[in-house]
Amino acid sequence: MKKYLIIAIVFIVLFGGVGALVQQNRKLRAERDRQFANVETLMDTVKQYKVRDSLNVASVGSLRLTVDELKKYRTEDAKLIKELKLRPKDVEYIANTTIETKDSLIYKIDTVGCFHYLDKWLRVDACINDSLMLIESRDSITQIVHAIYKHKFLWWRWKVVGFRQEVMNFNPRSKIKYSEIVKIGNK
Repeated sequence: MKKYLIIAIVFIVLFGGVGALVQQNRKLRAERDRQFANVETLMDTVKQYKVRDSLNVASVGSLRLTVDELKKYRTEDAKLIKELKLRPKDVEYIANTTIETKDSLIYKIDTVGCFHYLDKWLRVDACINDSLMLIESRDSITQIVHAIYKHKFLWWRWKVVGFRQEVMNFNPRSKIKYSEIVKIGNK
């Protein structure tokens, strides 16, 4: 009887050890896939395209960082999270976007020496007599974050391998120069 008890204990220990190794292997594979996706995102460029013939859109992949990596490599973002009195593990995404607006106006100055221009995106009021110039530029930005799946079949999708951000600005004079999204994980 003692012999069977020892054999049972040995099998339980072996199965427990194999189970622990399988679990560790899964974690290491997930970490490897995350690191691979980060390298791919960093090496990829921002893809620019237009919709509705005039709206500029930029498409960029997302970095997936752990909270420790955020504190180590992105200190400015970590400081901003702290200033907002948020816990880093509660933050899911950090998005940064840079937009450049260029335009030129051809105008005639009226008899008073003032110029006024107004449209949906730009307002310019300039008076030479007062040495006063007011320029007001507006823009509207929409950011959409969506999952990228490894497997797709008909309407089923599974195994999220990353996220992509689509940034659209509605001012036809503006161009998105830079966009970045960072997904924060809890590990």
